[in-house]
Amino acid sequence: MTSMSRLLNQYGKWSQEKDAKFLEMLDYDPGAKVVDLGCGEADFTLRVKQTINCREIYGTDVWDNALKIARNKGVKAEPMDLNEKLSFSDASFNVVVSNQVLEHLFFPSRFVQEVYRILGENGYAVISTENLGSWDNIACLLFGYTPFSMQFDEQMKIGNPFSPHNKEKLEGYPPHVRIFTFQGLVDLFKFHGFKVERTSASGYLPFNFLADLDHRHARFITVKVRKCEH
Repeated sequence: MTSMSRLLNQYGKWSQEKDAKFLEMLDYDPGAKVVDLGCGEADFTLRVKQTINCREIYGTDVWDNALKIARNKGVKAEPMDLNEKLSFSDASFNVVVSNQVLEHLFFPSRFVQEVYRILGENGYAVISTENLGSWDNIACLLFGYTPFSMQFDEQMKIGNPFSPHNKEKLEGYPPHVRIFTFQGLVDLFKFHGFKVERTSASGYLPFNFLADLDHRHARFITVKVRKCEH
């Protein structure tokens, strides 16, 4: 196996663990009304639906092809730009999920305000994103390379010869434009009135199990936050 193949394999394992920990944060609630903001083709959306055991699930995305696939899988998917005000009414949902989407948004604070608005009383959200403070990203910065989690535009990822995606064309997929640290992510939700109930992390050098002990330096960070009425 080449070094690039090993990197992709490791990244895949980290991502699978991140998804498993994300799902563990969801509450079993057949009566819940749930939306996945940035559902893509809805593979993970359906895992969310199965975990919660809700009767139906909503989704949003900006890509028409992805929305068509999501709808064919039974998701009530609608086109929406998550940088803008969402077309959902106030207090429309009990649960909001968004997995590896926040880093693609130009206005994450606006997004969090919208999550708060569309959640009903005592509703919760589970949000996962990349962590600029992960040890692998920090190592890249120390050597003057682009962090693994960072991209500059939609055309190409450049500046890191150790990245398996270095000089890879990214056409048709929005780049990572906002990369949070663990504390930045927590503070963002607190600032907008949420109570942070749980956090989890995955992807840690040198050993992945250490992510459970040190969320601040893992590649993926996930928060479960509860809407608190002012």
